Amino acid sequence: MIKSKILLIFLSTIGLIACTNSSSESYKNQKDKEAINKSSIDSASAIYRQFFFTGTHNSYAGNLDGMKREGIATQLNSGLRFFEFDLFSYHTDIKLQKSTTGLSDNYLLIEQQDKLYLLTHSTENKTLIVQKINDGNLSFISEISLLTSTPKRFTTLTHQGKTYVLSHDIINGKLSVYLFDSQSLSLISEEDIFVAPTKLNTFVFKNKAYISIRNNDELTYQIYKLSFTGETPLLENKVYETTLASSTQVLEVFPQNEKLYIFKSNPNNIALYTTDVLLTNTTTWQVTESILGSSNLLRGEIGLVHKGDKTYINSYTTNGDVLGNRLVIDQAKPNLIHEYSATNTMLTGAKSSLFPTDQGYYLLLKKDNEIQLSKIIIGDMFLGHDAPGDEVDLSVDNPNSIRLEDWITYMATWSNKNPKHEPLFIMTELKMYKQWLVDAKWQNIIKLMKEKFGDKLRFHNSSGFQTETIVDKNKIVDGKTKYFGDKNTHNGLLGKVILYIQPNNKITKSEETNNFKPFETTNGILQENFLQLKRYRENNKLVSPDWRKPERYGNDIGYYIDRKDDSYISRIFHMQSALGDAQYKNIRCTNVMFAVSDRPYDKGAYQQYITEQKQKNSLTKIAGCQ
Repeated sequence: MIKSKILLIFLSTIGLIACTNSSSESYKNQKDKEAINKSSIDSASAIYRQFFFTGTHNSYAGNLDGMKREGIATQLNSGLRFFEFDLFSYHTDIKLQKSTTGLSDNYLLIEQQDKLYLLTHSTENKTLIVQKINDGNLSFISEISLLTSTPKRFTTLTHQGKTYVLSHDIINGKLSVYLFDSQSLSLISEEDIFVAPTKLNTFVFKNKAYISIRNNDELTYQIYKLSFTGETPLLENKVYETTLASSTQVLEVFPQNEKLYIFKSNPNNIALYTTDVLLTNTTTWQVTESILGSSNLLRGEIGLVHKGDKTYINSYTTNGDVLGNRLVIDQAKPNLIHEYSATNTMLTGAKSSLFPTDQGYYLLLKKDNEIQLSKIIIGDMFLGHDAPGDEVDLSVDNPNSIRLEDWITYMATWSNKNPKHEPLFIMTELKMYKQWLVDAKWQNIIKLMKEKFGDKLRFHNSSGFQTETIVDKNKIVDGKTKYFGDKNTHNGLLGKVILYIQPNNKITKSEETNNFKPFETTNGILQENFLQLKRYRENNKLVSPDWRKPERYGNDIGYYIDRKDDSYISRIFHMQSALGDAQYKNIRCTNVMFAVSDRPYDKGAYQQYITEQKQKNSLTKIAGCQ
């Protein structure tokens, strides 16, 4: 990756023809020039004027490291029309990090109506305390005094629109159920089940609730059905029981695609795992198939959590490394896909707990009296160069956010206020290729752009957009698209927004995707989507010389491009001139359309180059062009 500190120039040509026989003579009077200007609104017959656009690489980086790019507001108002955003599909949002003074044996996270609560249990003080988490602080909500000081295990259950907290006593086997309504925690039922738990979990499968009870002393794992009389859950029959391989074995049930599975890690070799398929249409559930798998993504302390049909497996090591993975049943086989890498400093040497949420999961780390709660957001789009938030300048006139949606909302508002603006070119580069595989997250970019720009949105022609089902094929533009449109309809590109999505080039390599079937690669194409654009010599040539060293390419740019596969040239948008591609045989006679630089406001060679290009825009003869 070319670092943003390096000056870049992106050059291209859009619908122009200054170097042809019909435009090679100097214009002798202002009347002739006025006639040319008037004719330029009709792309079917016009001799085009040149258009010179500027923009930035890493458009979010502002003035960091002295780059003097200013913010997105200044860029738009100063005439910049090319914007580039590096994107990550995950982010670590630290919700709570502090030292606790009270004595707590258990921590339980409760999410209700987008609000977060922390339940703490103290055996010494015999209390259950609920506190609200807001902006990194805790505020008291509710407290319950308990009759005994025996240790307990806790879990939550959300069912039929209500939130329950289940407490299971390790000594006497009593199961207590509390109802939580965001203001208080109230006991609604108790019953003796005489099973000593080490860990509790709940899940909902086909609209029915279940509780799993793990006992490390007896090496058993049991699942019971929960029935509801009114709002009171009652324990019914045991539907499944198995024996643990050891007290350190990870064993969790998860639903997916209307089926139920059990994930088991191998305590002797953590990289090995087994996925059991459960038969659930009988009174007692049975394992019908056990599928062995292996992955180097499993390391350290392993935890599993699920919400709906999404199953996440988190790996946490004592040095604070955190990896988030999705377990996807694909073609009846389990696939472990890397979706997340921690982007903040994580607490080291701690015990980890996972809790579900719609956007990923929560990771709670506890070490002595230190706790750290992070929201692992997966699937949303975040700006950043080497990591989410990296090199994003929030001190200039940029949105005070690293979410792509907030930036696109700002640009859409600006576009609505300036309806006849030159087309905005928005390029998004997908960072960390593996994290884009599950759920085809690039579709989230398309959906966001469609939502914000509506009918203004256009798509730069590529294999990806041509085969993407959610793209309107009538809105794909290419080298033959007329800049001003037809003389009658004038439905050209003014006021439009052109999107181009570029993946990391590894996203197209089958050996990197593990032949994950929904995204199986063939000939370097990922599900026929978003081919790494190295075909810059097909249909139209897209380049002009480097402004700093225009002699670098000479008259033959093809050889240089073929050798430079990682060239930023592949990102340039090109609109063809009315007479086709013949003018590009001699690159020196190409009309430069727009340049992109990291320093659009600097004085010096770059500004001198802009001046030279604007002189060409006057349609004067260019030396050497026939």
